[in-house]
Amino acid sequence: MRVLIRNRRWPRSRLCRTGVALFIALMLLAPSQGSAQAIQSFDDLALRVNLDDQVRVEDQSGGTATGHLTHLTADAIAIQTEAGEKRFTNDNVRAVAVRGHALRKGALIGAGVFAVLGVVAMCSREEAGANCAFGSLGFGAAGAGIGLAMGALIPQMRTVYRAPVSRASVSPSGSAIGVQASLLEDLALRVNIDDQLRVEDRSGVGTIGRLTRLTAEKLTLQTAAGEKHFTRVTVRQVAVRHQPLRMAVLIGAGVGAAAGAVAGCAGPDREECADAPILVGAIGAGLGLAVGALIHKTTIVYPEPEQRTFIVVPAISRGAAGVQVSLRW
Repeated sequence: MRVLIRNRRWPRSRLCRTGVALFIALMLLAPSQGSAQAIQSFDDLALRVNLDDQVRVEDQSGGTATGHLTHLTADAIAIQTEAGEKRFTNDNVRAVAVRGHALRKGALIGAGVFAVLGVVAMCSREEAGANCAFGSLGFGAAGAGIGLAMGALIPQMRTVYRAPVSRASVSPSGSAIGVQASLLEDLALRVNIDDQLRVEDRSGVGTIGRLTRLTAEKLTLQTAAGEKHFTRVTVRQVAVRHQPLRMAVLIGAGVGAAAGAVAGCAGPDREECADAPILVGAIGAGLGLAVGALIHKTTIVYPEPEQRTFIVVPAISRGAAGVQVSLRW
């Protein structure tokens, strides 16, 4: 009788580890989301990447270089690699990809993998009955949480620019970066299309909306009341609002996994020791996502904040010792 009980527990005890292995394999093999929507205008690349982003640049010969973005104009891109700074002209760039974390794709893949495994584990038994559908849904929900956590951990490169087959067929946007001091030059590498912005005009009125267009002279937001346009002379301040979704998912998954390990491994019955951290961690990842969606971090990006430097220097002389403190801005 004891053997039969263990056989009934076998599907659940091995499903978590099998599902995690399948999920990681699918995440590594599945194409990155957004590659099909890659732009073909080098002038618009600045609204898809930001300074210090981890990017991969592929040249026309097929060679690639990966590093942090340090400079971008309408004519060239520069990245800081382990071997030093590398520069590419726009006519030599074949593709540009930016490193990110696919939380949505991870949740979908995790839910799909665990739902299928749940059907196999729960519905293949004769005594499953009505528990088959409910069990499959439960496994799918747990898989979505595991997918969130794994998606936050596994980085992926998403292609944001791909050179057209015939470069002559794509006309320049007319808003070259770096030609003159403008909204485009000041903001392009600090905000991206679809970012949530707060724009304050010269009268002190603030407007919150989603960035839909940015040129040298005009900024356009999509707000709840419709489109709002701001010119360069009317903008006093621009701030970007970010939700720390990835960090919240990681914290929730970590706290949940730790709680699951304590609950499953501390007692005398340790049959759930291997699975409890995974399942409770999945619940924690889902809760972390919900909390992260409620938290907003606002950063002023225009005008650029003043750089302040705090310096502490030891001061030693004959018969005296101390420190010299200075603040520069």
